[in-house]
Amino acid sequence: MKKTVTLAWIILAAAFIVGDAVAAPYVVLRNGRRVDGTAIRALQNGDINLTTHQGIQTFPKGSYTMAVADKPAEYDQAVAAMRAGKHDAAIKLLENIVTRYRYLNWDVEAAKLLPQALLGKGDAEGAVTAYTKLFTLAPAQKKDSDLAWGMRKALLAAKQFPALTRELDAVTAAGSRLDAARAQIMRGDIQVAQNNLDQAVLDYLRTAILFQDIKDPAIQGEAHFKAAQALEKMREPRAKDMYRRLVEKYPSAPQAAQAKAKL
Repeated sequence: MKKTVTLAWIILAAAFIVGDAVAAPYVVLRNGRRVDGTAIRALQNGDINLTTHQGIQTFPKGSYTMAVADKPAEYDQAVAAMRAGKHDAAIKLLENIVTRYRYLNWDVEAAKLLPQALLGKGDAEGAVTAYTKLFTLAPAQKKDSDLAWGMRKALLAAKQFPALTRELDAVTAAGSRLDAARAQIMRGDIQVAQNNLDQAVLDYLRTAILFQDIKDPAIQGEAHFKAAQALEKMREPRAKDMYRRLVEKYPSAPQAAQAKAKL
């Protein structure tokens, strides 16, 4: 749970950084040249009208790689609403931005935050739909690790296990060892959600044992802690051994303090 919350705040912090970097509307052409303007408008067919000192220039869809408008005030309002836990207000603001700023960059930036707002509200299925729309709107965003794992967490929360399993199979086959380790933990999460604790323990232990080369304390801490929790639910004495192993091997893990309290 803590890791999910941390991811959400990382995305929110990144949102402020991205927003502050934009000062005026501009278009980036396919050759990399940037054309600055004073006003910008996207047409329904994807063409961009950019007002410059020389007048209005039209850039047909396909002739540019990016078109960026001034940051809408509603964007920061949505971020503030999310921080305040006002998820319905944030969702409405973000959906409006996605519609009004089509082709103007902020549609994608708002679409990246929308699933987090929906998850905050408890609408996991809505979050899955929002991620799907984001990746349709901007396919390159699926290469963003945080967003890809955000989608998988939404699938887990929505109990869409077959779709999630396919995702995990794909990331295990084509991803890094780090992603494969994370995928194995999430397989355990699927089993816990279905109350298959025996299988969940095995999945968590696969990360703890078969991925010992992955030294990331957050990943190993999560695998060990979740294995111990599942064992504890099964009233297995070995739970304490797993908590102890976490504390001794990964003292810097986010879960180490909680594990120590169990000893």
